[in-house]
Amino acid sequence: MKINGKKITGANETFIVIPRDNADNIIFKARAILDMEEFENMCPAPEPPIRKYANGREQRNVKDPGYMQQMNNHSTLRLSWIVLMSLSATDGLEWENLDITDPATWNSFRKELTEAGFSTIEINRIIADCLEVNALNEEKIEAARELFLLQAQEQADE
Repeated sequence: MKINGKKITGANETFIVIPRDNADNIIFKARAILDMEEFENMCPAPEPPIRKYANGREQRNVKDPGYMQQMNNHSTLRLSWIVLMSLSATDGLEWENLDITDPATWNSFRKELTEAGFSTIEINRIIADCLEVNALNEEKIEAARELFLLQAQEQADE
């Protein structure tokens, strides 16, 4: 794909900088996930149970407590996968206690970060930045719009 002859390539990326007093800052690189198919294949969304009525009618029971818990677990796994896949852009990052191919280990990333010396606030910042690189918000759109208009005005002035 091209716009004005410029080829569009690569996913959105950001650097997550966790400062340390000794100037040995910790730098993660997070990259947007372009396709959720891998997650969906590994962890298909749960199906709500079917409620059967006396008149023979059937209806999916999305309010079933078991189904609601399964959906909560699925959402937690999805968040963990997004964080792990986004951070996989970080050169040299190695997890000691989790395996990206084993969903049962994904939720342990917080524990592993804590054991590595990251505070809760730092972990929340890492998660937030991973989510942000995968999303658009009005602030980003407005900043991009302002930059575009400034560049367009500079070109018109030349």
